[in-house]
Amino acid sequence: MIVKSFSINYEKLYSDYTVNLIYGENFYLKNEILNKLSKLLKKKSINLKFIKEEEIIKDSKILDNYFLQDNLFQEKEIFIIQNVTDKILEIINIDAIKKKIVLMSDNLSKRNKIRNYAEKFKNIACIACYDDNEKTLRKILTDGLSNLGIKIPQEVINKMFDINKLNRCDINSGLEKLSLITKNKTLDNEIFLSLFNTTSSYNVFEISNALLCSDKKTINKIFSYQYHFSTSFNEVLGPLKYKINKLIDIYNYTKNESNVLTLINTYKPTIFWKEKNIIHDQLEKWSKEELDILLDKINEIEILCKINYDIAGTIFNKFLLDIITKRVLTNTYS
Repeated sequence: MIVKSFSINYEKLYSDYTVNLIYGENFYLKNEILNKLSKLLKKKSINLKFIKEEEIIKDSKILDNYFLQDNLFQEKEIFIIQNVTDKILEIINIDAIKKKIVLMSDNLSKRNKIRNYAEKFKNIACIACYDDNEKTLRKILTDGLSNLGIKIPQEVINKMFDINKLNRCDINSGLEKLSLITKNKTLDNEIFLSLFNTTSSYNVFEISNALLCSDKKTINKIFSYQYHFSTSFNEVLGPLKYKINKLIDIYNYTKNESNVLTLINTYKPTIFWKEKNIIHDQLEKWSKEELDILLDKINEIEILCKINYDIAGTIFNKFLLDIITKRVLTNTYS
């Protein structure tokens, strides 16, 4: 049965479901769900024991012993099986088990067998944990501030999101600090901002996507917390070239086709649904000819950064801004 991640009743999650399947790419949300479930179970004198699927596959007696434990009085331990795949269905008859387990997995497609099982049976809770967008994170923050009775100007909240890549863990941690230090209901804006420290960083593929989508807001955010390109320009250039070559390959797959949606939908292997909107924006902004020029410019800037390593950071930052504005197509780097 599908259970929405934003409306979980943890008492019911424990009492009404034998199996909990928690899956998705949002590590912070999955961790939050486990922490809240753990707190509830601790009150009932029940511990969580973490084990990986591969360990169970190597030794099936681990699960046999767990299911055969004396359970006349109450459960003392619940298994959390991590890195779950469809292989678990070969080991456990999930819809027939009587003892509680929690299954953890990364993103599962709609065709995934274990996800279909979980969505179908009433004794199994199926909780999808998708990545948080800024709207969701803002709501977590404003709801938390409201619960604490603290009022913060909207422009201060906007500033916080403009200069940080925050995740829900950062926000919850900041709210927890606020609850400890605020005796009155007013708070200095600078102190407020200092409590919400980002623990996330942009990976190189996110940076590449932002550049090719001309996402100025994201690039400015990267610059704002001093991402040190001077020591990592090679790390960025590799994925950037990979993304450009992928876009060129999409253009070449269906030649003489000008409709971007048709290009995306006919391309094989099929583009993952999460990437379709990003790739659509990139193809709208860059023609095949422009992408070919951009590849040549990247080769120029790579050489320039290597022979001027001491100022590579400055050179590379300028190059990134040129990509955003497309001045890269006419500028020379040699």
